[in-house]
Amino acid sequence: MTITGIEPYRKGKYLIYLNDEASFVLYSSELKKYGLKVNNELTDELYRLILEETVIKRAKSRTLHILDRQDKTEKQLRMKLRENLYPEEAIDAAVEAAKKGNYLDDGRYARQYISDKSRSKSRRMIEAELLGKGIHKETIAEAMEEVGDSISSDHDLIEKIIFKKCPEPEKMDFSMTQKLMRYLTGKGFDIYDIRTVLERLT
Repeated sequence: MTITGIEPYRKGKYLIYLNDEASFVLYSSELKKYGLKVNNELTDELYRLILEETVIKRAKSRTLHILDRQDKTEKQLRMKLRENLYPEEAIDAAVEAAKKGNYLDDGRYARQYISDKSRSKSRRMIEAELLGKGIHKETIAEAMEEVGDSISSDHDLIEKIIFKKCPEPEKMDFSMTQKLMRYLTGKGFDIYDIRTVLERLT
């Protein structure tokens, strides 16, 4: 591998380019420690040493800082670490360490998300949002089953939302009904379920 560029990054850090690709970030003192200069060859042995001594440790520390502030899915964590320009080897090591330490758990994240969002969103929308966060369909299904009885059925939830928006639904006119239906479909509820509940209440 050839060091094709060393550019100032931020706060005393430098971005190292290997074969014209942004590869990792080091402090100026670390550039001197490893003797890195533009156009020099970087051996596999030295690259591995830099990863193990410095970059992976820093990625693990960054991971703990990220997860301490807010729980993340594995996909979200990987994206965050990529934004910080960690190489994939360091990201893999940091993610595995977080899993082993029980700091990262997509199943736990899904269960908490379902519990929080099930008061205002349909199961279908919650599932779609969790899929978008990179959680596997099987993990979501298991989380739904584990949360179980604490989740209201879509019909019950639709009814609660209707009464919250309009304490006397039987008095709603056509315009109010249409507005409410748009709101509920926006929350991911099926139009058939919405109409079924509205017909029962009005």
